[in-house]
Amino acid sequence: MKLVLLCAEDFSLSVACLSAFLKKNGHEVMVVFDPKQFGKAYADNKYLSRLFSRRALILRRIKEFSPDLVGFSVFTSNYQWALSVAEEIKKGMDVPIIFGGIHATLVPEVVIKEPSVDMVCVGEGERPLLELLQGIKDKNRDYSIKNVWFKDGERVIVNEIRPLTEDLDTLPFPDRESLYAQLPRSYSKYPIMLTSYGCPYRCTYCANNAISRVYKDKGSYLRRRSPASVIAELREIKSRYMPKYILFMDDLFTFNKSWLADFAMSYSRDIRLPYSCLTHARFLDKEICNLLKLSHCNLVLLGLQSGCERIRREVLDRPESNEEYRKAAGFLKEARLKFSLDNILNIPFDTPDTIRESFYFYNELRPDMIHSFNLAYFPNTKIIEHGIRAGVLKEDSRDLINRGLSGNYINIQLDSHGDYRRYALLFTILPLLPGRFAAKIIKDSILKRILLGLPSAVILLVKFILNVRAGTGFIFFNVINNELFYLKALLSGKIKARISRNEVLCSQ
Repeated sequence: MKLVLLCAEDFSLSVACLSAFLKKNGHEVMVVFDPKQFGKAYADNKYLSRLFSRRALILRRIKEFSPDLVGFSVFTSNYQWALSVAEEIKKGMDVPIIFGGIHATLVPEVVIKEPSVDMVCVGEGERPLLELLQGIKDKNRDYSIKNVWFKDGERVIVNEIRPLTEDLDTLPFPDRESLYAQLPRSYSKYPIMLTSYGCPYRCTYCANNAISRVYKDKGSYLRRRSPASVIAELREIKSRYMPKYILFMDDLFTFNKSWLADFAMSYSRDIRLPYSCLTHARFLDKEICNLLKLSHCNLVLLGLQSGCERIRREVLDRPESNEEYRKAAGFLKEARLKFSLDNILNIPFDTPDTIRESFYFYNELRPDMIHSFNLAYFPNTKIIEHGIRAGVLKEDSRDLINRGLSGNYINIQLDSHGDYRRYALLFTILPLLPGRFAAKIIKDSILKRILLGLPSAVILLVKFILNVRAGTGFIFFNVINNELFYLKALLSGKIKARISRNEVLCSQ
């Protein structure tokens, strides 16, 4: 059978995994990528996004392929994009459409109500899609497929969740080539890897705390591939694409020390490429840091989120102490490992005083980089209740979040006066400042006013300098390269665009 899988904005490992699994089982899969050029969640320009739109080209490709099923992998920030594309597909074709991914898993009851959506896949999609395609092939309208919600006229059929896939080694390696063929060449030079699924923590702001409830009593939520499987995939990637750097995107890379020991030995022998990974203070000790160093780890990312213990404990459900982070930072520095901290602004009940507390603590830890993010709310996460209690969300905010319409504007705490950007600049620039001078900034109103008055564009310059210094400057070069890639395609005639009646018609 023929299946189209659509994704947008960035490389989708989940779509690559689905494509590989279904191809292995004999189905024909076309992966369609929409770069949403200049229309991304973090860089939105309506005029340029219309000018660079590939919508008509995408629709034509799908129609020419004549699929038996169309699937969208959606997260909250691209949910509305997916709905608009699905609506246009329905106008031109009689084909069933299924939505899956994180957003569909969190609020299937909302997604299934959309006129352009025929089915919703809740949770893992490999085997549900396989059964669905087999049913379409046999012309068997089987409405009992686990993980899938169906429409039957006005009725919605809700099926139970099947157990999680325990042995991840049984799954094929992701079909990277289908996406790489539509992306700038640099993507293959810095591949994204996953060695595990799930997370042992349930932070209130993270989708894991909602998804884990969906899979209650359905098996271990935290699962991992064997070191041999990971190394085998990396060998394949290294041979085919000659990458320069590996990005491990596991929620917690170091949660199993014995696994890490086996991995480090094999990686240092067979792969030997610099890489970055995410972890947690409670899973960093001297031995783990030495293993990371042995295996050519270049940067360790710590999701601290706030330097205020009370905010972490009471609002974010992160019980670790500042002392634990002091010890972790000491282990990292002793092993000569670079590390970054993630910091969230606009947390409910955060105040200038707690933000100042975070600044002092980060200055004490002295990371190589600090990434500041404005809090984004995901459906059914516990942070929403805190936001409503703090008065930074309205009661009707849940509906906006569930429909992917909230963006960040519904959080009225700091953004209303532009303070978010000012604080983000302050945190971002901290690693470039001498410790004593940084501490003085908060106390000296004149210095603080000067820094907070700098334009937001300074953040990009500072981030670029810090990434180059940390050996991850390719992140910024990739962003520029991506924009130039599609601009070159437009100017060279590979994509011809013209604006007519406020819509873009693309041909190739």
